[in-house]
Amino acid sequence: MKGVTEFFNRTVMLGLCLFVVIVQMGMLFYFSWRYYNISVDGIPYQWRCLPRLETGPFGTDYIHVIFPEDTTAWLDDVPPAEGQTIYVTISRDAAGLMEIQGASASKPSQRNADYMEATAVAFDGSTIQFQVPFDRYRIAADKRDGIYDINASDSVIASIRIKRGKGVVEGVYVNGVPLESCSSGAAVEATRRGKQPAQSKGQQIRIVEPGMVPPQDES
Repeated sequence: MKGVTEFFNRTVMLGLCLFVVIVQMGMLFYFSWRYYNISVDGIPYQWRCLPRLETGPFGTDYIHVIFPEDTTAWLDDVPPAEGQTIYVTISRDAAGLMEIQGASASKPSQRNADYMEATAVAFDGSTIQFQVPFDRYRIAADKRDGIYDINASDSVIASIRIKRGKGVVEGVYVNGVPLESCSSGAAVEATRRGKQPAQSKGQQIRIVEPGMVPPQDES
């Protein structure tokens, strides 16, 4: 009887471990598919950001992309609750950068108006502070040290794509140069190939062409 109980317990533990592995693999597949889906036909935007190197729960370093423009006017009469999902209406300004136009508890009613899903953080009666879920960017370990050379005078832009409120970060640019190209790893590779390493200071490269128009809403 004891042997049967031990066999049953081992079987249950094995089944639980297998279930956890399947769930983790399923989540990995889903997030990979979602990133690909948004990056393929999502609407491109440029948004000012502050990148920070952080460590994830499993010890994997990643770039935490902080967006300082995280407040806007609340468009509804009913105040939002902390942690509530809200919808932030966005467009482009004359320079081609993302412009925040207000937030609401419902999606924009205007046809073709683009928006981001976000979480309400704080509310003061007329202004809402929000946080977007797409705030991570992963690059190779030898391409991360360029982040330490960023200073307050640099123009740091995140290239993102938005599709039906969901977003992904495609790249981070320092004065128009990809963050990866500002690293010592990129300099070593360029030296090996006999090319001049990229210089971020003073260069301005437009990521999104000014004539690009967002596609019509697929509804």
